[in-house]
Amino acid sequence: MAVVKTERLTKVYRSGEGIWDIDLEVHKGEIFGFLGSNGAGKTTTIRVLLGLLHPTSGRAQVLGTDPLENEGIATRREVGYLPGELALYERHTGATIVEFFARNMGGEMIYQEEVMEALSFPRKDLQRKVGEYSRGMKQKLGLIIALQHRPRILFVDEPTTGLDPLIQLQVYGLFRDYVGSGGTVFMSSHNLSEVERVCNRVAIIRKGKMVALEEVNNLASRRIYNVEFSLKEELSPDELQEMGLKDLIISQKIVKGKISGRPDPFFRELLQKGTIEDLQWERGRLEDLFLEYYRSGEGEGQ
Repeated sequence: MAVVKTERLTKVYRSGEGIWDIDLEVHKGEIFGFLGSNGAGKTTTIRVLLGLLHPTSGRAQVLGTDPLENEGIATRREVGYLPGELALYERHTGATIVEFFARNMGGEMIYQEEVMEALSFPRKDLQRKVGEYSRGMKQKLGLIIALQHRPRILFVDEPTTGLDPLIQLQVYGLFRDYVGSGGTVFMSSHNLSEVERVCNRVAIIRKGKMVALEEVNNLASRRIYNVEFSLKEELSPDELQEMGLKDLIISQKIVKGKISGRPDPFFRELLQKGTIEDLQWERGRLEDLFLEYYRSGEGEGQ
């Protein structure tokens, strides 16, 4: 069952920026990643899906309904939302704020205890003013607000930006618990590792256009690694390229380049060619992954 569906969804601003021809489906019970660099169009897409922006053209449905139908009031009560830049009333207590939002979502707080437990958020901290909260506590409060009425779908925009690793793990665990209880998560992120860790499928957006829609497991075959090494035995550029090394640079016996997919086969073959004197490697940037899709003909317009 598709809980989110778009057909050629387009939103263009006066500046000329926006999103174009977004086609996607999000199924019940999955954590769906919406991956792209800052400014790629992730937040615009979410705001259109929430009925906060009118599309320029195309169609969107959330839970089988146009987000703008009847001003979107009925749909929004079935939806949870954590914005990328969370702004809360800092002079009020956490309890006052969660109760305020609960009233606006129909007065229900049926999932609050489970969310607080998953996030290790003590109930006594709700009595403190939000201005006293750390960044991580504010983010946790935002998730309590978004999930306490047990929505059918949760939209989260860059949910772990600026959070320490322990809190990130708690957030991922919460998403899995929520999906396990029948929910669905639509999560935007610019962090490739985060999406690989928590999502089932991912749509990749670049400059407002969809680049790809993939099972997360398939991303491993596209992963880019930057490698730098030196060998006692000299290898020709042709040999290195046949082994899968791209964007090759050789300077004073130091070799630099990129490999895609799992790095193990490349390193095994490299060891068979000679003795490695020095080796450094790291995962590539998100932009490197985009370029890999374009190289194989899956660029804009597909």
